[in-house]
Amino acid sequence: MTLFLLDKLAGALVALPVAILFLIIFDRKRFAKKWGWVVLFVMYMNAMLVMVGVPDYKYMTWQPTINWIPFSDFSSSNILGMVLNIVMLIPFGAFLPIYFKKFRKLSVTVCAGALMSFAIEVIQLFSYRATDIDDLLMNTLGSLLGYVIGAFIIHKKIKGEEENKDILKLVVMICINVLVVIFANSTVMCAILDA
Repeated sequence: MTLFLLDKLAGALVALPVAILFLIIFDRKRFAKKWGWVVLFVMYMNAMLVMVGVPDYKYMTWQPTINWIPFSDFSSSNILGMVLNIVMLIPFGAFLPIYFKKFRKLSVTVCAGALMSFAIEVIQLFSYRATDIDDLLMNTLGSLLGYVIGAFIIHKKIKGEEENKDILKLVVMICINVLVVIFANSTVMCAILDA
């Protein structure tokens, strides 16, 4: 169990300092107030990207399996997969309105969740995982539920925050995690195991 957790969070050892440095330089005031949310988000993103099958660069392949037909399989394992896909993007949808003022609009957060899910499905084209329309739909629903949780947590108490370039800051934070998973996660894990 410990090795499993280490494997899922090893890249966070690289991604977290990079994300923190980026936010200290470009978003110092808000980061100082909400640094704990950033730590949780980076750890969540790293583990989520590893679990959904973002491949290490050494294992990238092009053998796509695509399901374009929504809700074509109602087997118990697929229903469980749908539930897990909903749960997987709840933290993503919750973090956005908590940290970024621009994402306090439902439509913006749900669009971001749909784009994040779409990006995951595209990346999975380069792995042995299947790309599935059901995953896209369920992940988007998860980001909607996450938004409700995030909106409840902040309950409009946070005023006067900047929202310019919030989307760019989010994209950079996600890209940091994706690049670490692709290029550094297995290296970090090997270093941990060799130590």
